[in-house]
Amino acid sequence: MRIASVAIHLGQEIISGGVGQKLRTQCRLWRALGHEARLFLHTPDAVDDPEITSFRYDLRAGGPPGVRTLRREASRSRALAELIAAAAAYQPDVIYLRYGLFTWPLPRLLRTAPTVVEINTNDVDEYRYRGSFYYYLNRESRRWTLGPAAGLVYLSREIGQLAANRRWRKPGLVLANGIDFSAFEPLPAPNHAQPHLVMAATPGYDWHGVDHLLRLAQLRPELHVDVVGYGPQDVTGELPANVHLHGFLRGEALRQVLAQADAACGTLGLYRKNMEEASPLKVREALGYGIPVVLGYEDTDLSGRDFPFILQIPNRPDGVETHAAEIAAFAERMRGQRADREALRPLLDQRAKETQRLAFLEAIAHGTPA
Repeated sequence: MRIASVAIHLGQEIISGGVGQKLRTQCRLWRALGHEARLFLHTPDAVDDPEITSFRYDLRAGGPPGVRTLRREASRSRALAELIAAAAAYQPDVIYLRYGLFTWPLPRLLRTAPTVVEINTNDVDEYRYRGSFYYYLNRESRRWTLGPAAGLVYLSREIGQLAANRRWRKPGLVLANGIDFSAFEPLPAPNHAQPHLVMAATPGYDWHGVDHLLRLAQLRPELHVDVVGYGPQDVTGELPANVHLHGFLRGEALRQVLAQADAACGTLGLYRKNMEEASPLKVREALGYGIPVVLGYEDTDLSGRDFPFILQIPNRPDGVETHAAEIAAFAERMRGQRADREALRPLLDQRAKETQRLAFLEAIAHGTPA
C-alpha cells in the first residue's frame, strides 16, 4: 500500500516538536511494516529535512490589512495546490490527512485517493475559543473536508462521540497518540533537595494552563518550576521567584531541562476548549524518558490505571489550586523515582498503534471498512 501523509498549516515550532516527530515516526513505521509512505507538509517555514516533502507559503505579505490577508491566503492556496499536485503524482492508494483549518483547494486532495482524516481535537470549540472569525470559518468549511472523507481517526473516545463528528456517519477508529519507546533513552532520576516540576507549553494555547502552573508556584514556594516554550514576553505580571522560563527548546537543550524534573505536568486547562479527554504527546514523551506526570484531564490510554507515578487532578478552573498540596506531595514523593516504562509500553507503544492504523487504512483503500 502506498500512503501519502499530509499535514497543513504546521510551522517550524510544531514540526520540530512532538507533532513533527509523530508524523516522521509514522512514515518510518509504515515503511518498516512493508508499505510505501511519504510525508507532504504545507508550512510557512523553510524545512530542511529529507524525510519531508514541503511546500512553503509566505505570511510576510505587506499592504493594508485586507490586502495583506488576501495575499497571505493566495500564497497558502498556491502552496497547497503544489502539494496536491505532488501528492497526486505520487499515486497513493490512500491519503492520511491531519485535520486543519480549511484552505482552497483542499477538496481536490480528497478527490485524489480515498482519504482518512485524523481529528485530534474538538476543533469546533477550539476555534470558537480563538475568535468568531476562525469559529465560523471552521464551522462552515468542515463539510468540505469531512463530507468527502472516506474514514475518520479520532485521538480520543470523546472526540469520536462529538455530534459534530458523528453526523458524517463515516467509518471510524479511536487511536490515541503513542511514542516509539526505542527513541527515548530513560533519564536517571535527579537528586534535588527541592522537588522540580516541568511543563512544556506553547504561548497562545491557553488550554495548556501555564497560568495555573504559575499559581501553583505561588502557593507552593517549596517547588522549583521549569516552563519550556514560554519566555518573559509571554507572561504578564510578576513571575514567582521559583519559576524559570526557558523559551522554545528542542533536542539536547530540551532533554537537559527534562533531565532535572522529578515530575512533568500535562495540560492543566483542557476545560477551556470544552474537553475532558486527551492524549498529549508531551506527556507520552515525558513518560518515555521515565518522568512521572501530573494529569489534569482524562487520558485515553492512562486514566483509571493504578500507577504510582501518575497523579490525576480534576479538569476544572480550580483543579490545580484545590489540589496544590497534593501536587507538591506527589512531586516530593517522586524525588529519586522514575516511571515504569515497561508497564507503559503495551499502552503507549506507537508501533502497535500504527499496526492498527494500517489495518484501518488498508480497509479504506480496498473499500472494505467494518
